[in-house]
Amino acid sequence: MSVKVKICGLKRPEDILAVNEAKADYAGFVFFEKSRRNISFDTAEKLLRLLAPGIESVAVCVSPTEEFIHEISKLGFDRIQIHGDISPEILDQIQTPVWQAVNVKDGLAPALFLKHESIDGYVVDGADYGGGKTFGWEDDSIGSSAAAAVRETLEGKTFVLAGGLNTDNVRKGIELFCPDVVDVSSGVELDGAKSERLIHRFIRKVREQ
Repeated sequence: MSVKVKICGLKRPEDILAVNEAKADYAGFVFFEKSRRNISFDTAEKLLRLLAPGIESVAVCVSPTEEFIHEISKLGFDRIQIHGDISPEILDQIQTPVWQAVNVKDGLAPALFLKHESIDGYVVDGADYGGGKTFGWEDDSIGSSAAAAVRETLEGKTFVLAGGLNTDNVRKGIELFCPDVVDVSSGVELDGAKSERLIHRFIRKVREQ
């Protein structure tokens, strides 16, 4: 199985060009005012026009309102990745496939993962959204048990491994968890901005045999 790559936190036209050239599978755009990667709807609309065909767009948000979901739907995103609270009313309203993001703080509790027909995947992330840290799986003893729990809990749904990934640890994460997608943001940045070189390097690392 070939592991797909999501590059998240894209803000600039040059970020999109780098993702296009490197042939990523997913492009993530953050809508969260507390994040330094936050963008406006207008900026997102302009960036989406530059995205190469075949790369799926993902709107990343936190505890969205119905108004927010309506705006995202108008922009034509392929997927919505939701952190924080998700009400049943929101899930019933969404027509776009949802990835629920689960921040692992004190172990991987199955109760964290919502069950709804709109949810077709789960982003298993570090303790803090956008924190750039793993949830401790680099420790072999923790990693083995976490991998087993993830595989059991997420069977049949898209599994996105996120949180603290970079070119140094992504192969270990793939070997341990066998995810469908790996999701990176800070791991391909230099001085707070996306690096074309690191994006290419990360994707090469993921796809090497």
